[in-house]
Amino acid sequence: MESRVHLKICEGCGCLWFRAQTEGRVYCKGCTAKLREFPTPQSRRRRGRPSRKPVSLTWTAAAALGGAE
Repeated sequence: MESRVHLKICEGCGCLWFRAQTEGRVYCKGCTAKLREFPTPQSRRRRGRPSRKPVSLTWTAAAALGGAE
């Protein structure tokens, strides 16, 4: 049985490891396991102040209803 591999350097810890030619990983198995514990960007909530509604839309709506002149 033959398999083709690349000698790679882990981008997380710098260790040398072998990767199959068909794979696209950039981290070794140890770093991959550690990185699974971090939240994904989609699951994180945005920090900071909640956004405010623009005042111009409120005045435009009031003007359309005849309240602000």
